[in-house]
Amino acid sequence: MSKLILGIDAGNHTAKVAGPYGMDSYRTAICDWFERDIVESHGADDMEFEIDGRRGYAGTIAVYEDEFGGTGMYGDTKAHEDTKIRVLLAIYRYGQKYGIDISEVAVVTGQPIVSHKPAEKTAISEMLTGTHSLTVNGYETAITITDVGIAAEGAGAFWAAPAGGTIRVIDVGSGTVNAASIVDKRYINNASDTFNFGMETVNNKNDLAAVARAIARNTSRLKWHRNDRVLLCGGIAADLYPHIQTHYGAAELMHPVLQEGNHVTVAEPVFANAIGFYKLARMSFA
Repeated sequence: MSKLILGIDAGNHTAKVAGPYGMDSYRTAICDWFERDIVESHGADDMEFEIDGRRGYAGTIAVYEDEFGGTGMYGDTKAHEDTKIRVLLAIYRYGQKYGIDISEVAVVTGQPIVSHKPAEKTAISEMLTGTHSLTVNGYETAITITDVGIAAEGAGAFWAAPAGGTIRVIDVGSGTVNAASIVDKRYINNASDTFNFGMETVNNKNDLAAVARAIARNTSRLKWHRNDRVLLCGGIAADLYPHIQTHYGAAELMHPVLQEGNHVTVAEPVFANAIGFYKLARMSFA
């Protein structure tokens, strides 16, 4: 087939993918390989892999079998090998789900706003570009990534449902929260930032009111105003939404739209970055 174009949000908790055939997601936990005495299925996304010489398990199985209890690399940058594993497995799964033979692919993926700098973007691009050898659940293949774009998380989500005027985007992830400001479709650096906490790193994941207060405190330092139009996305967005509304009365849940031909899909807020990245990838690589 011709070159496939994808938007891939390679999150610490879940990878989200958007492309011409639809969407996909999987749990991005990764652990080192070991010999299993009992082969048990933990989830539909269980994967035993070998990628460019690294062996391990990914998906739900890694959540349960990770010896060191981390299941992923957290932090304010995606310039590390776990990102490569997540992206390649996301591409592989997309081909399997939609029954397509992937030989060449162009991708846009994300980087937290605070680390969206030339050196970091170059590191990710160089890590992903080229031909990679994969064995996943015994199936051998190769994927060639021809083009790589790096978008800022949160700001990239804006392009899933672009609008004029002043737009604030709160993208709540597992390891970070990205706060992006867009004015007349232009990204504003001085009113955007990454906060180094997320739903997997806060002490009490159930205290969403406290998470909302922390987001409000940090965004107020960026001179966001209480009546600003704020769009909320991420896996926890629907549950966090009423708490964010107490600080930003005009807050809305993002409803990203994926359209291919006459087929239109209105997706959950968790897919906002992936769909925004896909739209950016089409503008860049189609």
